[in-house]
Amino acid sequence: MRTPMPAVEHEPDFAERASMFGEKVRFRAHQLQLTQKDLIDLTGLSRSYVQLLWNGRGGHRRADGTYQSPNPTMDILMRLSVVLKVDDGYLIDHQRGVGEHRERMGR
Repeated sequence: MRTPMPAVEHEPDFAERASMFGEKVRFRAHQLQLTQKDLIDLTGLSRSYVQLLWNGRGGHRRADGTYQSPNPTMDILMRLSVVLKVDDGYLIDHQRGVGEHRERMGR
């Protein structure tokens, strides 16, 4: 596994946030020994959407070949934070690097 992405000191652009989001999901899933299939089953999200989040990219390909960044809803963020057992803000907080989460208490 790669060295986790650290917190950033600057205000990241949307693509950088998406990349960090995906890396946080992958890193925490690996810590909990969860596969993409486990995330699909436990969150109720579609396989294609979990893959997009996992890879830090959105579903629409732009004319230049790059992908639109994912933009998950609050519902999806909450589902993921429950399954990944992290506090609600961790996945979107760019000031906390990968692995700098707090364990989720209760449901």
